[in-house]
Parts: sequence; structure tokens; C-alpha cells
Amino acid sequence: MPPDQLRSTRTAIALGAVLALVCGWPLSHPTSEPAEVLAARVLRAVEKHYVEPVDGQQLLRKGLDRVIQGLDRNSRYFSPSEALEFERETGGYMFGIGVILREDEQLGHLIERVIPDGPASSAGIRVGDQIVAVDGDPATAWDLRELSSRLRGEQGTMVEIGLHRADQDISLSVDRDEVHIPSVIEIALFSAADDSVPMTGLVRLRQFQPNSTAEVKNAVELIVAAGATSIILDLRGNAGGLFTEAVAISALFLDAGDTVVKTRGRAGIRAEEVSSVKQPGPFRHLPVAILIDSSSASASEIVAAALRDHRRAALVGTASFGKWTAQDLIYIPSGSEQSLLKLTTQSFHPPEGTRVGRDELGNAAGLIPDVAVTTNPETARQIALNTRSRSFARIEQPGSLSRLPIPDAQVAVDQLGNGDPVLSAALQLLSQPERWQTLLKISIPPSKEESR
Repeated sequence: MPPDQLRSTRTAIALGAVLALVCGWPLSHPTSEPAEVLAARVLRAVEKHYVEPVDGQQLLRKGLDRVIQGLDRNSRYFSPSEALEFERETGGYMFGIGVILREDEQLGHLIERVIPDGPASSAGIRVGDQIVAVDGDPATAWDLRELSSRLRGEQGTMVEIGLHRADQDISLSVDRDEVHIPSVIEIALFSAADDSVPMTGLVRLRQFQPNSTAEVKNAVELIVAAGATSIILDLRGNAGGLFTEAVAISALFLDAGDTVVKTRGRAGIRAEEVSSVKQPGPFRHLPVAILIDSSSASASEIVAAALRDHRRAALVGTASFGKWTAQDLIYIPSGSEQSLLKLTTQSFHPPEGTRVGRDELGNAAGLIPDVAVTTNPETARQIALNTRSRSFARIEQPGSLSRLPIPDAQVAVDQLGNGDPVLSAALQLLSQPERWQTLLKISIPPSKEESR
């Protein structure tokens, strides 16, 4: 670990320990002894004198997380076990058996999808199997979270799964292994039956994780090869991920020398850094619309803002989340394991901030769409459910392209894109090149009314 990270780590853990255990205890005079010494004394006093036995390590970890979260909404402290789970989620992988589960009111826990060539597939688990036990423990009373937790574990370890299949009870042994979860969860091509409008492609990105850039690039190449003349990048519900992937994905659609994002650290510690495009992007001339909503954050906003500022993409939907900070991951030795500090160390800034809204204090808020489209909560829920179902099919066939008719926003939501007013608005916009170009020429910041 670099020396500056080590220093940050020691400072963070000392600060967290003191604040977690003595926050709210008035001190008439500043202490001159090191913070970690005071924290250790307080912890020992609590362990020795509290009315009931106290696990000092657990108390410290909970206190650290509460205090770190008090710095800002994006900073966190993770215990060793939580750190492993965080890494798996952000890395797009996990160690498990490779299945998608669903809950049925009558039948209980069912296997909805089996990931091809995964551990479950190799062991003979099938779609429709009902899980009734794990390692000999009855599973019928568990919720899906508990069941998923029991199926996951260390790579190479074995789990015994009791299944009910076609009136038979069977038991299968499965060796846990790495299961990759793709970040691109949908690739589609929309076309009219009478060819009255040019074909438009859709790429839906779940999160920014290792290899996301390659996934997006392959998806767009597939769509363009199939005849698409424009593309929709769906970042709704995408809360972010890896900063480097956001920069690299932006570069696919920009020209050499274009600025993607500027980052600034604390004065005197980290100067402003500019992330720019090194070589012309392969899709720099392809018209783009980006779908955003209140859950589009961080890396999603980097991409959306960069492409909008360079007049490469129009934004469609509702205002984004407004997370303009970046976090460093600092690993902290914790016995034989490592805990993790996710700490805000930088703020990031779009090239121009053309569509960045402002809150009442003038601070940067969410991105304001060029085409505002609201969706009622029930419709949004139905769209999310159908998106989830389609994404499962993508896991089984990761390189597949869905060819779909132009959807109708006025009918019921389904898996063909019907009933999705945001998607329909983007398709309509891209079918009108002059309107798309006119929107992109607008460089006036959003009004106060738009920002609300």
C-alpha cells in the first residue's frame, strides 16, 4: 500500500474510533494525547464497566460506520465480511452456484434461471427445481436473502442442496465457484415494420464494473452491424461503480482531446486532475440518447454529463441523483482479515455542466433532462420488473440481440418495451435528427424551476 494511503488509513481509523465512542461527551479542554490512545481507554472502560458484557470489536466497527456515514452519505466503513460482499457486488462477480431465484406463494423457493456453464448447471440443477434444504437445514421458512446467503460461500467449498423435482426429493452437491454477472443486461434493436423510421439500438447498463467498457463496445458494434443508425444508452437505476469504466465508456462516443471529467481533491493534497479522451472514439458520430432517473448516480452522471456537454447525447427522463463526489477504497488490516474504508476524497466536475441543476444553496444537484418524461410509480415498478425478467434472459444468452418492433407507450407494460414512456420519448427524439441536434445546441443552464 502506498505511504499516503497508509497515512490516510491510520488517520481515518483513529478519527473513527474517537468519534464513535466519545461523540457527545463534552471535553472542556482539547486532549494532547493521540486520538487512538483516548479511544483505546474509552473502549477498555466500556468493556470493563458496562452493565452487560460488550464485544469491543463489534462495538467499534458499528461506531466507526456510523461516524464515517456522518461525514457524508457516500462514505462507509465495512467490516471484513461486509468488505468481501461489497467487492463482489462492485466487481460483478460472486462465489456461489450460479442460479437466479424467485419466490412462489405456493411452491416456495424456485430456480428461475440457471447460468450456463456455472456450478449449478454442471451439477444438474434445472429451472423449476424447488430448493427445500441447504446443507441439511430446512429452507422453506427462509426468505430469499437468507437462502442466497447460505448458497454463497468460499470458492471451492461444497454445498449440499435438497431439491423437490416432479414429486421427487433429490440431493445434489455443488462446488461453489466464481459467477460473473454481466453489466450490460439488455441489447435490443427497434425497427418499424414498414421501415418508416431508421433502426435504433438500445444498451441497458446495470452498473460500472470491470469489463463494462468492453461489454458496451461489443453491444454497440453488434447493434450497428445489424443496421442501427442511432443508440439509446439506458442508465436508469444505475447507481454508478468504477470511475475508470465511466471515463472509458464516455471515450467510446467522444473525440480525441475531449474532456470527460475533472476531479478535485482537498486543497494542498490533491490538485485538479483532468480525464481526457486519448484517441477518437469508434462511435463518436453515432447519435445518442441517454435515459436517466433519480437512481442514476455517480459514474452514470459522469457519462451522461460528458456526452451532453460535448453535444453528443440528449438526456431523457427525470433528474438524476446528483452525486458529484468520488470515493477511494482504503484497506485496513483487521487481524488476519481486512476491513474497508470507502471515503470521499474527491469531487468531480463535468466539462461544462450544461444540464447540472442547482439546489437552493446553489450546490450542484442532479442532471436535468433535455426531454423531461415522468412515469407514475406503478408504471415504473412494472417497467423495472419486466427489465429484470429480460436481464435474466441476457444472463443465459449474454451475446444475444433482441429484435423488437417500435414500442407503444400507451399500452400496458410488457417485455417488448411497450408502456415505457421514457423509452418511447427517446426513440421519437432519435427519429427526428433535426430536433435532436437543436436540443444539443442549447447551452443555457437549467432554470430554478427545472432544478426543483
